[in-house]
Amino acid sequence: MEKRTVVITGGNSGLGYQCAKYIAINDKNYIVVIACRNPQKAKNAVENLRSETGNPSIYSLGLDLASLESIRKFYYDFCKEEYPPLYGLVCNAGLSSRNTEYTKDGFELTFGVNHLGHYLLSNLLLKQMAKNGRVVFVSSDTHDPSKYFPFPAPIFTNAERLAYPEKDGGGKNNNLMMRYTASKLCNILCTYELAARLAAETASNITSNAFNPGFMPDTNLVPSAANPVVRVAMAGLMKPFGGLGYSQKSGKALAALITDKQYERVTGKYYDRAEEVKSSEPSYDKAAAKKLWDESAELVSLSQSETLFTVNRLK
Repeated sequence: MEKRTVVITGGNSGLGYQCAKYIAINDKNYIVVIACRNPQKAKNAVENLRSETGNPSIYSLGLDLASLESIRKFYYDFCKEEYPPLYGLVCNAGLSSRNTEYTKDGFELTFGVNHLGHYLLSNLLLKQMAKNGRVVFVSSDTHDPSKYFPFPAPIFTNAERLAYPEKDGGGKNNNLMMRYTASKLCNILCTYELAARLAAETASNITSNAFNPGFMPDTNLVPSAANPVVRVAMAGLMKPFGGLGYSQKSGKALAALITDKQYERVTGKYYDRAEEVKSSEPSYDKAAAKKLWDESAELVSLSQSETLFTVNRLK
């Protein structure tokens, strides 16, 4: 196999770390780039991954998904390093803010990091991607909480309201949990819209798929302050619904979406670990997906030179 580069956001811990490990173990021709905000955590992860996998071709580059400037700098730094051809992008990093917080550009933090940051990053990096490359967005089955809990699934209506919830007049997306589930719905809408645009506007075979890792009590998404009893209780709550998964098992399944031949040219799909499943009904709304894409371009000030696709100006 020729040398290939894979970028993994949030690859310094949890699911992203396990994904990086299994990609690096799969073949020494994979060059793994950990995109991480904290330099020391990134350095530690690189050293540990090299030791665990025996693959020396693991590196890190600084990336803060809560800063559009940092995302654009990451792209510049990535191109400057002259890595082998970019083959895979795993949009894994994510958070669930416990308070109303904002990115450096003034967007609500959960939406800004989970969706807008990855939206801009993927558009930039697609310009460097090999014609048979693969993009995977890590979403969550919480985008369809009606499967498990008695409250409605989020429905996308407007990107600006998600970015600036204080303008929403106290609407349902001001609920902190709803902000997270809405961002995970946006990940899937973005996945499907990217697959459609790649097919319509390029001659490449780049694929775009979404991934649900399941509930992982050993990752940072579970509040660090939660004691072992709380973690066990949360795991027990999710297990009857098929939502229990740990980072090692889920990381292996996520890595497979990048490395395994069975996923060649498979695009526009949603995977629950290794199983292809249906996402929520609102996630298949093509008009909503297009609207989210175009409104996101406005929010991040995406220029025509930064993307493979036609930029539709809304204002």
